[in-house]
Amino acid sequence: MTRDRASQVWTSATQCMVGVIGVAALTFVCLRLQVEFATAGFAYLILIAVLSLIGSFVGSVILSAAAALCLVYFFTRPAFDFTVDLPQDLLALAAFLTTSIIVGGLTARLRAGVEASRTSQDALRRSEEEWKEVFEHNPVMYFMVDAAGTVLSVNAFGAAQLGYTVGELVGQSVVGVFLEEDRALVRANLAVCTATPGHAHAWEIRKIRKNGTVLWVRENAKAVRRAEDQLIVLIACEDITERKRTEDALRESEAYLAEAQRLSRTGSFGWRVATGELIWSEETFRIFGYDRTTKPSRDLVVQRTHPDERTAFEQFLAHMAREPADWDQERRLLMPDGSIKQVRVVARAVRDAQDNLEFVGAIMDVTASRRAEEQLILAREELAHVARVTTVGELTAAIAHEINQPLTGLVTSGHAAQRWMAAEPPNFDAARRAIERMINDGTRAAEVISRIRAMVRKAPPRRDALDINDTVTEVITLIRREVQRNDITLHAELADDLPQVPGDRIQLQQVVLNLIVNAIDALKGVTRSQRELTVASAADAPGGVRVTVRDSGSGFDGRSADRLFDAFYTTKPEGMGMGLAISRTIIEAHGGKLWASPNEPKGAIFAFRLPIDAAHAVLADPVPADPAS
Repeated sequence: MTRDRASQVWTSATQCMVGVIGVAALTFVCLRLQVEFATAGFAYLILIAVLSLIGSFVGSVILSAAAALCLVYFFTRPAFDFTVDLPQDLLALAAFLTTSIIVGGLTARLRAGVEASRTSQDALRRSEEEWKEVFEHNPVMYFMVDAAGTVLSVNAFGAAQLGYTVGELVGQSVVGVFLEEDRALVRANLAVCTATPGHAHAWEIRKIRKNGTVLWVRENAKAVRRAEDQLIVLIACEDITERKRTEDALRESEAYLAEAQRLSRTGSFGWRVATGELIWSEETFRIFGYDRTTKPSRDLVVQRTHPDERTAFEQFLAHMAREPADWDQERRLLMPDGSIKQVRVVARAVRDAQDNLEFVGAIMDVTASRRAEEQLILAREELAHVARVTTVGELTAAIAHEINQPLTGLVTSGHAAQRWMAAEPPNFDAARRAIERMINDGTRAAEVISRIRAMVRKAPPRRDALDINDTVTEVITLIRREVQRNDITLHAELADDLPQVPGDRIQLQQVVLNLIVNAIDALKGVTRSQRELTVASAADAPGGVRVTVRDSGSGFDGRSADRLFDAFYTTKPEGMGMGLAISRTIIEAHGGKLWASPNEPKGAIFAFRLPIDAAHAVLADPVPADPAS
């Protein structure tokens, strides 16, 4: 049972108890006074009406019934009997019951109305107090102004936010708390509100505190009419200063980002795969050569893609939509003026809050850098050519000896042939053998000259299938005289059945020649009996071939192994420090790796690794070659 229901039951019970006592007392008084039926009935009605003010309608009905019984028993004939003989008494009794019930009902309703009114007044008072509390202490500025802009009311919080008391603002023009530059807008906004009563309006504007500092506010306002038909404007103001600062910082950050993208020629983009929507930064528009007002689309991207790559690019995008993955690739763009841009596109696949696929990425205009790389490659090739010519020039004496030997043999064999032919009788067999020697010596000299011409020839790089052993053997043949002249023991340990490698024969010979020449120079500093040089080839897993040049010379400090390949770093008094730097560049251009390590017990090991697949990536940092391999 609820509290209100229990209260009603208790009130009704109290009413009945008091009523029964009252009816008994009133009956006693009426009997003593010997009043008639009508007088007693009227007295009972008064009692019922009074008691109805403190009880319920149900209690009034019960009292009415009790009073009617008393009237029948005491005041109708025969007396002291519940029978009624006279018809007029029955009619009077019915009139009493009807009147008493009506009086009780009306009284109960009046009482309920009074209580409801009192409850409503209490609720209204509590509501006013609550709203006053909200109005005064809510962290929102509330203003009430008239049509002229005079402040009629302001909450304490709003006044404090502006550095005023309520009394300092009430009666003053609200325009005074706004920045001078915004006051015309304030008047215009008030005019709009008063011209459209009942309609809400909102705007963002600047206010000025008493101490002169400025704050941004968002105002929501509505004009309403008072009972006396006076228009007032209710205004709620939200402090948005921090939001504005954040927005300003974001705009500034975006401006910096746009400038950084412009300077770095890097744009950003987003691609929502499900809808096909593209979002571009300002620099992305510039890279593609489209106006900023153009709506980005996949068709626009394909339109700018070089015709030779469009089909492959569209297939790639379709594949990414089906099987998303991060990507990093370079593409060519054909611009309206016929120029070609080289761009690098990097993208990452992500999922939004609804699990929809998106790609977020960057596009970089690398045209200038690719042109610079091409110029660098040309300069590198020119430098490599000069280095080859210089190296060959340093071996002039050895090369001259290599050529002079077959030429001397050629002359000697020619004289011998003449003598055999002039003999009587001519010895044709001996002459034939002499001529064969002449042919062999001529071929040998031609091969030497051919190798030298190939070494000093300037030609674009090639990627031919090479037998690395043949490439190394030709260099050994060219350098053999220099090895002999310095009393160096040369060991060629070339493995059989090596796979071919893709490369430029002349460039790779330059690397081998440079490593052997460096080894010869290093061996000059040790006693002749200890001068040993080994050139070896071997298969190198995974999928590669390794060439090693090992010497027993003066060696180097292992901690400086990486510096050996720096440009202009040299350990030779007369060296330029370019040979090893060029060699590493050549090997890395072939997708390989060149490294150095100390030899044990002394000397140095230089080795390079080449992949057998032209598309093979550069291998990881190698482990130094085993001296016993």
